[in-house]
Amino acid sequence: MTITGLPMKTVDRGILAHAHERRGFVTVPLDPDDAALGTLEVFWRLLPPHGGSVDDADKPIVVVINGGPGMPASFYRPLDFDYEADAPKPGVLDRFRYLLRDHRVLIADQRGTDGGSAPLDMDDATLEARLVARYFSSDAHARDYAAVIDAVVPEGEPFYIIAQSYGGMPGMQYVGARELRRPRGIVFSSSALPYEDALGMNLDRRREQLRLNLALRDVVPDIEARVAAVRAHMAAEGVDPGKLNGLYMFLGKGVDGEWEPGLVRRLDKILGQTGAEIAHDMAEGQEEPSLLNYILSCVNFTAGHTDRTLALHARENVALEPWMFDETWVLLQTGQDGGWRQALVAGLDAEPPEPTPMPSVEALRDALTTTQALFTAAEGDAFVPAGAYRASVEKFLVPGHTEVRTLPGGHNAIFLEKGYEAFLDWTASIG
Repeated sequence: MTITGLPMKTVDRGILAHAHERRGFVTVPLDPDDAALGTLEVFWRLLPPHGGSVDDADKPIVVVINGGPGMPASFYRPLDFDYEADAPKPGVLDRFRYLLRDHRVLIADQRGTDGGSAPLDMDDATLEARLVARYFSSDAHARDYAAVIDAVVPEGEPFYIIAQSYGGMPGMQYVGARELRRPRGIVFSSSALPYEDALGMNLDRRREQLRLNLALRDVVPDIEARVAAVRAHMAAEGVDPGKLNGLYMFLGKGVDGEWEPGLVRRLDKILGQTGAEIAHDMAEGQEEPSLLNYILSCVNFTAGHTDRTLALHARENVALEPWMFDETWVLLQTGQDGGWRQALVAGLDAEPPEPTPMPSVEALRDALTTTQALFTAAEGDAFVPAGAYRASVEKFLVPGHTEVRTLPGGHNAIFLEKGYEAFLDWTASIG
C-alpha cells in the first residue's frame, strides 16, 4: 500500500519463521470508514509459557499492549530472544519473565512503529505528520489489537489485557468500543489516561524526576563526578555529552536499592565504549528523541501542546541541577536537524493536530461495567508519578468493576515479581 505522505518501509516476511513462537500477520483497513484507502498488515507474536508451547490451552492468554508511542513490541521481547537460554540479551529487561510462568503472552507491533506492522519511514521528507496522527494513533491501534485477538484467541476462550504506559490509550479505546470482544479483565499499569491536565501532569512528572535524581545522589554520593567523567569521555569520542540526559529513562526503573547501581553500571559501561558503540546503545535503548513518538504524543497525551512546548514549561517551573538526567533536554532536541524534520516539528509546535477522538468519561465508565479493570500506580515512577496517577484514575472508578493498587518497582512494575503477584491475586479475585 502506498499513500502520499505516508512512506513505509518494506517488511521482511522472514520474521514469521520461529521455532518456539507462533507468528503471523492480520490484514486490517488503514481507515475502517474508507475502504478505498486500502489495507495494511499487523504483525503479531504468541509467546509460549516457560517450559511449554504456544498450544498449552491451560495457560490463559495475556494480551500486552505496549508503551511508546512509536515503540515496537520487540522492545519488550526481542525477535531474536534466546529461548534455549530462556534469557534476554545482557542489559535488556525481560518484561515477560514472570507472566510466562502461568500464561501465554500475545504481543503485536503497533502500526507505524519500526517493526513488522506497516513501519513508517520516519527518514522520508515526504512524511506528513497530520496523516500519521490521523491513521496511526490509539484508535487505530485498538482496532488492530482487536483484529489480532480475533485471529489468535479462539472464540469463547477467556483472555486478559495488560495496557502499560502509552498502552493505556489504545486500552481505553478498546474498552470503549463495546462491539469488541470483552477481556475477562484489563490492567491499566502506569498508563496514560484520557482527559488529563497535560500541564499539571507534566509538572508532576518533572518533580518526580527531580526527586529521583536527588535519591540517586543519596545512594551514589559521587554521582556528579561520575557524570562529569562520562560526559568528558563522550565529548572525546565525538558524541554530544548532552545525550547522556537520555538516561533519565532509568530513573526509578526497578525497586529502590537496585535501580541506582544499575544506572551506575550503565555509566561505567559508557566509559569503556567508543563513540559508535555509545550511539548504538542509545538508539537501541530508545534514549534518543523519536519523531513518531513526538507526533503521537501530541494527539494522545497533550492536547493543545507538544512535548517541546511542555518541556519548556516544565523547565521554567521546576529547576534541575546541571549534573542531573534531564528529560526536557532530550525532548527539546526532537527534529532539530536544521532540515525538514525541524520544520515539521515547528509546525506541530505552532499548531498541534486535533486530538485523537476518545469516548467520553461517561461512556468509558459505562463500558467498564462490561469487564473488570485493575489500575496500578508505581512507586518511583519517573513517567507517571504514583500520586498523580491515583488522582487521575478516580474519574474512571466503577464500584464492583474497578480496583486500584500501588506497586513497587517504577514504570515497569507490573512486569516485576511484585507486579506479577498482584496480577495473580487480582485475577483470582475476579474469577
